[in-house]
Amino acid sequence: MIYEKIEDAKEDLNWLLKRTTILGNDISTLSQKKIEQIILSLEKIDKNSLNYFYSNLFESLGYEKLSFSKSLDIKCLPTMALIPNLGIVFIYEQLSDGSFKIESKNGKKNIYKFEQNSVFAPIRRIKQVRKYSTAKEMFKEIALKQKKVLFYLAIATFCINTLALGTSLYSMQVYDRVVPTGAISTLIALTIGAVIAMFLELILKFSKSIIQDYSTKTMDLEYSNDIFNRFLKVRCDALPRSVGTITGKLQSYNSVRAFISNAAIFTIIDLPFSLIFLLVIVVIGGTTMGFIPVAFFIVAFLIGFLFRKKIIIASQQSSMASHKKTGLLVETVENIENIKATAAGFNILNNWNKLTKESIDDDIIIKHYSDISTYITQFLQQFSYISIVCIGAYLVTEKGELTMGSLIAMTILSGRILQPISQLPNQFVQWGKAKLAIDDLNNIYSLPSDNEGIERPLNPYLDSKDLLCSELKFSYNEKSQVMQLKHLEIKEGEKVAILGVIGSGKSTLLKILAGLYKPTEGSVYLNSIDIQMIKRDLINDTISYLPQTTKLFAGTLRDNLTFGLVGISDEEIIKASKLTDLIGLINALPNGLDTVVPEGGESVSGGQKQLIALTRLLISNKDIMLLDEPTASMDDGTEKKIISMLKQELKEKQTMIVVTHKPIVLNMVDRIIVLTPKGIVMDGKKEDVLAQLNTNQIKKVIK
Repeated sequence: MIYEKIEDAKEDLNWLLKRTTILGNDISTLSQKKIEQIILSLEKIDKNSLNYFYSNLFESLGYEKLSFSKSLDIKCLPTMALIPNLGIVFIYEQLSDGSFKIESKNGKKNIYKFEQNSVFAPIRRIKQVRKYSTAKEMFKEIALKQKKVLFYLAIATFCINTLALGTSLYSMQVYDRVVPTGAISTLIALTIGAVIAMFLELILKFSKSIIQDYSTKTMDLEYSNDIFNRFLKVRCDALPRSVGTITGKLQSYNSVRAFISNAAIFTIIDLPFSLIFLLVIVVIGGTTMGFIPVAFFIVAFLIGFLFRKKIIIASQQSSMASHKKTGLLVETVENIENIKATAAGFNILNNWNKLTKESIDDDIIIKHYSDISTYITQFLQQFSYISIVCIGAYLVTEKGELTMGSLIAMTILSGRILQPISQLPNQFVQWGKAKLAIDDLNNIYSLPSDNEGIERPLNPYLDSKDLLCSELKFSYNEKSQVMQLKHLEIKEGEKVAILGVIGSGKSTLLKILAGLYKPTEGSVYLNSIDIQMIKRDLINDTISYLPQTTKLFAGTLRDNLTFGLVGISDEEIIKASKLTDLIGLINALPNGLDTVVPEGGESVSGGQKQLIALTRLLISNKDIMLLDEPTASMDDGTEKKIISMLKQELKEKQTMIVVTHKPIVLNMVDRIIVLTPKGIVMDGKKEDVLAQLNTNQIKKVIK
């Protein structure tokens, strides 16, 4: 037995998760809450299952599963050991005198031997998966993962094309051997063989289709996951302002995937088999007959490339017009009331028609050049067929160098030679769209993300929730500075109101404090740690941010009240709903919490949206609450109830920072900060700040 008491095991685990040297970088990402949960789970583990428990724990920290044995392999240090009467020990090296350098909860020391029944497990880090820095790199890596599938497709295509040769060879044998000799038994045997080959070809085509669908699905899932995950990690201040355009760009990965799939099959499978069919024609009919399809093959290939540039340019322009149309459509749907109210429908319609015309014109250009290329290729294909028949017939009748069966076989094969070339225009269209999509997605991948430049963001225990701003400046571009702040300190548990004229940077300051924006200059510190170095998950667990405008997500009312939260019971929802009076809305709805809310939440009023957001805020119960005009859309009666409720419900150690233009909201706070575009002009206790301002000045500040 390693431990006699569970308390000893918990003490060791607590040391392991908080102070051990070897895991220092890894355990720094564990929050105090997570550590407490891990220690609590140890109580449910049987003493004989410790090996399994620690194996899973190390795996969750980014290490290989521990494999315990009774012997120590000095070639595999560092090693973790479970030693009777000593507990967890990390073995670093064997010294020249034969002793081992170890670390335990009692500190570092040297020992010469280990107790009987000790077990040892080497510690090996799992190789980190490199993050994609560009969309091009991401597409390439994921496509390369499909090498095995591509190999299967190549085998299937090889078999299909090999069996397809059976039709040609069947015709050749029938005309050369059966017809002249009247060998019916041979005809039956050849026909049975040809039918079997046809069925096998059919089965292989189905199999190829299934494999290709599997590959497409796999790539689609990986592409969409990586792209959307990267987008979600983009820092809010770096996000493009055109919602619709970026929506179109995010969805454009489909064109890249389609090009990768089709181009791979075209280049690696279809095109090589054209050359194989050429070789078969040479074998059957000699170099003279082989020269004919070779010449037409080269001419068709050159014609396909002749229109390449124009097709690619038109494809890219068509994609850009499509993105703009998507952007205009999204903006129109979101602002349809304003458009109608301002009679701006004709402007929107004119823009829509203009973009539609541009898109159609580009599509016509693409179709025009694609058709020209396709028609010429088809003409060459027919010309090749006629040439083979003509010259072949001459060789059969006059020279006797070719049999009738060989001629028929070659005419069948000639059609398959130029078939891949006819796909070139479509390949160029897909390449043009794929290239534009990669460039667009590269722009998204280049946007700064949360914790930008920090390889291992911190997830420390926050023993205080003090906020400190130092030398802050923020601007969306070099010419327009939105906010500046020399020094601001907000202690844990303070209730603060931020006042100021429009454009003084109040909302921007809240977003910076929430870690959503990164200051252009200066830093924000939480518990004396730069907030940009703290893991986003910990920020989310610590800080609640309520924006000016509340938007609901498509789903049920319950979904919107628990969005982003885990383990919330109906009792907690009802309790918070009673505090905010949202319970009245829940009771009035036909399906209560299960009532479906449409996208954007337009089925409820602005005031009801704010009640839903405030209720969710209470349910989440974070240590720091940042509120931007929390009662702006409420009537006076509801507003008074909400303010009274918040003042009563907020805990002593909960910090609240509220931006407001309403004097009644000041009843919730103890401190007032007056902000201007040039910085803080007043900061102090509510009574002191109000005393410095007369009624007219207050109205100017908060309006």
